[in-house]
Amino acid sequence: MATEIDTRVSIDLHPETVMKLDGVDADTAPFIAPAVEAFEGAYSYLTSIHEVRAAAFADPTLTPEAALLRTDDHAAGKLAAVTQRFDSTIARFTTTIKSLESDLSASVKEQASKAVSGEVRAHMKASKDRVKLMEQALAEKDDEVLSAVLGAPPMLSGLTRELHAVFLRAYNEQRKPEASKRLKALTAARTHLENRGGLILREMERAVGTVPIIKQDKAGVSRIVGKVTPREVRAARNASAAVYKKHA
Repeated sequence: MATEIDTRVSIDLHPETVMKLDGVDADTAPFIAPAVEAFEGAYSYLTSIHEVRAAAFADPTLTPEAALLRTDDHAAGKLAAVTQRFDSTIARFTTTIKSLESDLSASVKEQASKAVSGEVRAHMKASKDRVKLMEQALAEKDDEVLSAVLGAPPMLSGLTRELHAVFLRAYNEQRKPEASKRLKALTAARTHLENRGGLILREMERAVGTVPIIKQDKAGVSRIVGKVTPREVRAARNASAAVYKKHA
């Protein structure tokens, strides 16, 4: 069931954003499902804070400060489970990504050890137009040239690390499209999790909110002159509780 959009929660944390990442489609969706689930959990958590706050502030038995603490207690109590799910999913994806990268590079490195490969790399390094040669090798699916160059360190062929990575990715997409596609989707999903993780705490604090400090001026007009945070309310309550305990 699709997660409904809640305008009170940042759209950047909606689970559907994962499905729009580069490399994610019907084929790769099952592999990045844990990321979708992590975002579903975060989105549901933040929605619940807004709902608890609304209920607490509508409760006639609670002062605004008590309602704020009720909301903050709910948010703080469930935060760890949400963030831990993000962390565990990132760790899981990282393990899978490393495995895929290792598998993709293994056969390339094996081919690069052939005797003729050294000659190919030497020719490439001496060329003034290495990019053109590599593009031609890709177009012609010249496995001998591509594996010789891409299965060895970039410096041996005169390529920069950046160009080497670009051509290696293109070569892998050509020879092992399914694995490369999965790697692309997993990498995008992991980056999305890493980039959005910090937003959960900010959205939590925004959802919990504060209590306005209202005072009347000389003309009897009420104005908001400040705000009280959950931390300040909690500190004041704990200070009073210490006195109660002392005189119990």
